[in-house]
Amino acid sequence: MRLGLTLTALCIATFASNASAAPIQEEGIEPVEPQVFGGAPAEVCQWPTTVAVTGGGGLCTGALVHPRVITYAAHCGDGDKQIRFGESSTTAITRQTERCVTHPDYLGTTNQAQDWAFCILEEPMLDIPFSPPAYGCETDLIQEGQEVFLVGYGDSNVGGAGTKRWGASVIVSTFGSTVQIGAQGTGVTTCEGDSGGTAYLPMDDGSFRSISMVSTGLIGCNDTTGTHALMHPAVPWIEETSQIDITPCHDADGTWNPNPNCTGFFAGGSTAAGVWEDMCAGTPSTGPSATCGEPFDTITDDEPPEVTVASPTQGTELESGALVTIEVDAIDSGYGVEEVWIEIDGMEQAVRETYPPFFFPDVPFPDGVYTIVAHAVDWAGNEGVSAPVTIGINAEVPDEPAGSTGADTDDSSADGTGDPGPTSGDAESTGASTDPDATTGAPEGDGDGDTGCGCSSSPARGWSGMLLLLGLVGLRRRRPWAYLPMQNVEKMRPRISSPTGPS
Repeated sequence: MRLGLTLTALCIATFASNASAAPIQEEGIEPVEPQVFGGAPAEVCQWPTTVAVTGGGGLCTGALVHPRVITYAAHCGDGDKQIRFGESSTTAITRQTERCVTHPDYLGTTNQAQDWAFCILEEPMLDIPFSPPAYGCETDLIQEGQEVFLVGYGDSNVGGAGTKRWGASVIVSTFGSTVQIGAQGTGVTTCEGDSGGTAYLPMDDGSFRSISMVSTGLIGCNDTTGTHALMHPAVPWIEETSQIDITPCHDADGTWNPNPNCTGFFAGGSTAAGVWEDMCAGTPSTGPSATCGEPFDTITDDEPPEVTVASPTQGTELESGALVTIEVDAIDSGYGVEEVWIEIDGMEQAVRETYPPFFFPDVPFPDGVYTIVAHAVDWAGNEGVSAPVTIGINAEVPDEPAGSTGADTDDSSADGTGDPGPTSGDAESTGASTDPDATTGAPEGDGDGDTGCGCSSSPARGWSGMLLLLGLVGLRRRRPWAYLPMQNVEKMRPRISSPTGPS
């Protein structure tokens, strides 16, 4: 559904809103061959980054812009959504969402410029290359006459909604945070059910960027243009709200600053590869991106992260049976922090944290005195080590920290008062590992690694260390897809799609 600011459009907006009050059952959406008005049916695994957003009484379209993030339109609502990967909105691979969010400033169907929404998947889609938002210098290509590709599950000139269709179209005009795309001689535009879908912008390296969310519009799709909310103005809001970096090639202000996740982007386009049973294996993707500058693998990063145990603080004394949440601050000025782990009394704990804020909740400490040291490794393999923090559980903490620093530290004194300072090393020496199946080729910590050496300040070192290990092993591990900490992110907002009708 697309929207012009007319009485007709307002009537459509009312229809779309009422749909949630009287939900249309998903079973009623027939998988006919229609959508993207004037386009062609998608072949198996063609444009796999375009998904159906179902639930809440309607059908919308969305885009995979990050292994865990689906963008769509706020007018589609933020209820209990399911994400379906496939060529039909009814017979597809279904993924559950952790949460879906609409932009808080979205005011309704006439508010097309902020028709932004996103869902976070419970589990990342690591096998399918994704199409991140156009950002930084890439947005210069969003101009009149630029060719783009529309993909969606909406109505078409052939029939009703429910089947993925696609076609080449053109940007007709831009105005503020919206853009008009379609028709104008191409015969390809968006229609009811395409709401929330993106227009894909082709890049010189063969990859595609997501530039928009299809907003509301007038009934009737033939020879009309569709109104899209531009995606890049929503990026700061999405990143701040989700705490996931969906622009791994750029800083929040659009400055080109690629990290190792700035690679492996969808480059399939009209090429269909694989089948859904093998998660579209063989779908074309790119190497390190260089759209706005040098790729990350040509940039030197030899500075380790700065690491601090933020909580508990030095000298903390707690009662027996206390469960301690350990928080670590880790900042890296280069590629960014890949993973963080801790050692307790010189014993390296198995769990790796890859998603800021970095914390290890509810660690069980028996009575005694313990020294905690945090480690962080960046994507270049440089390791930083924190100063030690000593705590007591039903025990008095000595005036000076015990000074356990673990492996690869050589500054600490025999009495434990020295500051280990940052060290550097490769991923192997820090216990990091690589995941050859990860879509971007980015390393993934598997929680294994050599046990750090160090002395014990605990009166019961032999058994307490093992209890700590068991307590931490039970923590949920995260994949390295929620890239870097968000810094200096400005607030922004989202939009909607329609039921099986106008979107």
